[in-house]
Amino acid sequence: MEGICWPRNEEKEVPGNAPLLAQEGKAMQRSEAGKPIIKFNHCQKYIYSFSVPPCCPLCRQDVGSRKLEEAPVSIPNPFTNGHQEECSFLLRPTQGTFLREYDGRSDLHVGITNTNGVVYNYTGHGVQRDRAGWEQSVTIPLLQPGMFGLMDQWDKYLEDFSTTGAWLPHRYGEDHHNCYSYALKFINCVLATEGEGWLDRDEFTEKFVIPRTRKASKYIMLYRMIEEHGFYVIDPPGPQTSPRPGSGSC
Repeated sequence: MEGICWPRNEEKEVPGNAPLLAQEGKAMQRSEAGKPIIKFNHCQKYIYSFSVPPCCPLCRQDVGSRKLEEAPVSIPNPFTNGHQEECSFLLRPTQGTFLREYDGRSDLHVGITNTNGVVYNYTGHGVQRDRAGWEQSVTIPLLQPGMFGLMDQWDKYLEDFSTTGAWLPHRYGEDHHNCYSYALKFINCVLATEGEGWLDRDEFTEKFVIPRTRKASKYIMLYRMIEEHGFYVIDPPGPQTSPRPGSGSC
């Protein structure tokens, strides 16, 4: 996955991947991620639950796997403990957590981590340096692996940027000079330092934020359905049909 500070002559970024930036993020700490979601096959259905039950919830028969393709699999969790992520853009609900309180319309808050997982974020009280509170976040890594020179300077860049007059408490504006403005401005300052072009708000959101939040939204829906009903069932995808000879398909 590419990041924002990508080296020149690299392949173009594939939509849905990350920005300065990096590969898919690290695995989330289970204590903050909620219960893991497991998918297993039975009754010609995909069944999702928090654990594999001894009996199928549909037919009440034993669910012991007989084939490799029927073995239970763990569903990747889109949330991470932001305090264990370095040099990353974080996103979380302003109030509560994604899995519990977030309703899809509530305000979101964003921040940038330093190399020690401290989350710098801008509020009406100025720039905050949080050591807790971001344990369930959507994470976008901002550095590609091996960018050690930039990583060595990251904390200084972030601290110097945060102490400028632009981010004093009285300058905060909920709509136009907010946490997102702060985070994106910092990212663009780093890009400029690296000789790269700037990203505007719409571009950054479309390329890097929306693909992650879409995955998170699907996961939240699935998680809550399992919490409510104990499991969630869908039909597996149907077999793909090959194009007929001479159909002109490439």
